[in-house]
Amino acid sequence: MRSTIFAAAAAMVLLGLGLGGTAHAQSTKTLKQFNRADVERALREAGATITTPEKPSERIDFTFEGGVVADALLLACGDDEAKEKCLASSLLATFTPADGATPEQINAAINTYNYRENFGRAYRDSEGTISVRTYIIADGGITRENYSRQIGLWFASVIDFFGYLYPEE
Repeated sequence: MRSTIFAAAAAMVLLGLGLGGTAHAQSTKTLKQFNRADVERALREAGATITTPEKPSERIDFTFEGGVVADALLLACGDDEAKEKCLASSLLATFTPADGATPEQINAAINTYNYRENFGRAYRDSEGTISVRTYIIADGGITRENYSRQIGLWFASVIDFFGYLYPEE
């Protein structure tokens, strides 16, 4: 029995190394820094559609589940002009309050989100714009898989924010 289990385990390891090795190696590759291609790839793997115009700007515009519009920026870059060798990426979604929403209701939605959710931070800036942001760093390394999963978790938390900000919709 023991040898059968050992043989099955060995076969699974060999199968994983042979057939899925390349794909697995790509998703587990550790990124020490980000560039635009890394961010766009992680966004797509998390389920986003890149909507940046043909002549890309500094921002990477994208949509995800339910047509949510957001953007990403590369930050803390070694080459800030070319946006290369960046140690951080920031994702931002902005919202307008529901018709008739009071400042107290908006603050309650923001506070509820910040209390219940772990993959972003909601706030209202000095101009009144309501935002949900996440900041992901490459300092020390991050696998491609972990990067796209963190983005996907942020997507889910942003969808949850809709329920806090627009409770009757």
